[in-house]
Amino acid sequence: MSARRSERGVTLIELLVALALLAFVLLGITPLFMASVKSNFSANEYTSIHVLARDRLEQLMNLPFTDPQLSAGDHCVALPATLPSGALNPFTITYTVIQFQIPPGATVATNASFVPTPVAAFGQVFQYKQIDVTVRSGTGPLGIGTRATMVSGCLANPSPETITSLAPVAGCATPVPPTPTP
Repeated sequence: MSARRSERGVTLIELLVALALLAFVLLGITPLFMASVKSNFSANEYTSIHVLARDRLEQLMNLPFTDPQLSAGDHCVALPATLPSGALNPFTITYTVIQFQIPPGATVATNASFVPTPVAAFGQVFQYKQIDVTVRSGTGPLGIGTRATMVSGCLANPSPETITSLAPVAGCATPVPPTPTP
């Protein structure tokens, strides 16, 4: 009989205590896992919006200087209502074009720094266009909140003596379709 008693296994109470300890440890790890999931989702979203912004800025920087998409003012970009996966598109892309001129009466030597001034009225000669592209993403499935990024670029006027500024575009009333890339 004594040989039989030494072969006994884990009792039900020991098994329940072990499961309770395991559950307690997993409860401590769960917030770390959830924070990691939210952080990864947010990082992916930031990467996506930054890539969208850089892509749109590159498209705009490659347009001819006199292209209507580069007229001064705020512009909206038309995006499809849904993503290829079928989900609603959470992204909005806007950009602002600001025309700058070298201060009147100032002479700037080659490769010398200077502070340009924004064009005050249309019809003035200007030397530069600054393009600020902003991409926003709405609240995602994890409820993290809105994320946004902005990138900027500057174009030099190829004919500063002949190209004058036009009246600025009035807001984002008409979305500008994205220019297809070859």
